[in-house]
Amino acid sequence: MENQDIRELKVGEVAHEDWPTLGPDDTIEEVIKLLTEARISGAPVVEGDQLTGIVTEGDLIFQDAEIKAPGFLDLLGGMIPLGSWDEYRDEVLKSAGVTVGEVMTKHPTTISPDTSLSEAATIMAEGRFKLLPVVEDGRLRGVITRMDILTLHILNPRQ
Repeated sequence: MENQDIRELKVGEVAHEDWPTLGPDDTIEEVIKLLTEARISGAPVVEGDQLTGIVTEGDLIFQDAEIKAPGFLDLLGGMIPLGSWDEYRDEVLKSAGVTVGEVMTKHPTTISPDTSLSEAATIMAEGRFKLLPVVEDGRLRGVITRMDILTLHILNPRQ
């Protein structure tokens, strides 16, 4: 990698292929233990080798968050909801979840192994993601984190 612009490296060249994963039936206690012991902020959720979701610290914080119901507007004797009932329902279910499948983010943003680090950094910055699953044909191939990209910048600064 010497004298190579790291922005042109491919995600597949630096992704963690051995990143810990979870199953949808794992408990919240198991998730917290994994994140704490492995010192990671999230883990892909897989069934077999197929990615079904991701669970992060952000998903777990719903366990302690106050969920606010959408307000209503009383107009000519009719009640009009202000906000999405579907989003409210999803937040309530997530806050009460006891398994990974109940709290995980379904259909997470993913990247392919052929994505450049520059593209990965842009996706992470715009989506405020700390980690992204690397997926090829629906199969989990690894994970890339913000720290991976930052570390590469330190180890191989631009000339």
